[in-house]
Amino acid sequence: MVVLDLLAAIAAASVAGAALFLAHGRHGDDRGGPRAELVRYMGVAALAALACSIANVVEVAGGGTFAAAVGNATNVVTVGLAWAGARRLNARRAIGAATTGAAAILMLAVTFVVSLDDATLVKTAGLVVFAALSAVEFGRRPVRELSGSRILVVTLVVFGAFNLYRLAVSATVGISSALWQHTASTQMTTIVSALAIVGMGYGSVRLGRQLDDDPAPGTRAHDRRSLRQAAQSILLAHGRVHTLIVRVPEIDLIRAAHSARRAEEMITVLVDAVHEAMPGAVAGVPARNTVFVLHPGSVVRTDVEARIRRVFADQMPLIDYTDTPDLSFEHHAVSDVHDLSLLMESRRLRPGSHAVPRA
Repeated sequence: MVVLDLLAAIAAASVAGAALFLAHGRHGDDRGGPRAELVRYMGVAALAALACSIANVVEVAGGGTFAAAVGNATNVVTVGLAWAGARRLNARRAIGAATTGAAAILMLAVTFVVSLDDATLVKTAGLVVFAALSAVEFGRRPVRELSGSRILVVTLVVFGAFNLYRLAVSATVGISSALWQHTASTQMTTIVSALAIVGMGYGSVRLGRQLDDDPAPGTRAHDRRSLRQAAQSILLAHGRVHTLIVRVPEIDLIRAAHSARRAEEMITVLVDAVHEAMPGAVAGVPARNTVFVLHPGSVVRTDVEARIRRVFADQMPLIDYTDTPDLSFEHHAVSDVHDLSLLMESRRLRPGSHAVPRA
């Protein structure tokens, strides 16, 4: 029965971690900002919960003190990282991760020098402290004003109260008593922990939806955001956004024959060529090897393509490249920002696909 409960905790941790990373919306993390911070801290906390559950299964199967030490340390990390992440979201001093790491190392060491029962009580005390700190931090502004924070606070308060109850039972009647076995045993703790993981995961996903991205300049996410903002401005003024997609079909060969740096340099030169050939247009690189150009009005396609090719060829000597790669062009027209986002996403996943019909 205990093993089944532990497996339930593993499943809960896995689902919570998967939900967080899926809520983030992408596999590569170049977004930065509060949402990325939340996913980073709570995602690692979910992984720590998963590791804790696995270590507990190994301990039940006869893994001994080492498995118990790993389980205790990762259990403390799970709740400690929730506190550390909340501090980051509240823009407070970055002491949470370091404190959590130190507590985990201490818990790991304590398990080897005291009895396993005493180590369990020390871990339980640590969980009470970190749960209280986390609940207080998620109850602070500005995080407390966001949807999902109340769920996190309630989950942490209940989890901390249960662990405080375990300490009270151990201090009054001992861990060998019937009261402990029926209300504070490892089996009961596993069930409560699984429910807490689900609550934390759900609250974190809801909280993450309220947070903003703040990608660093030069990242693909930054260009995607800039293009969406430019598209919104063009739509307000003109009602339609004309989008030109320019690619270098040979870019993968250039990357293989020369270097990734040379390929990125080629894309940068292409962006500069677009700016020179189409003054007033907005250009960015929202996906690898792909340049998006937004402009408000229709253009003669053959003329604009010829201008970009000519300027691009003129800039090749500036980067000491002896040949001029060919360019491919696609022309689209979108009527809202969502269509542009779909177009950028299709090129991010499959640069050569045509998910959005051409204009």
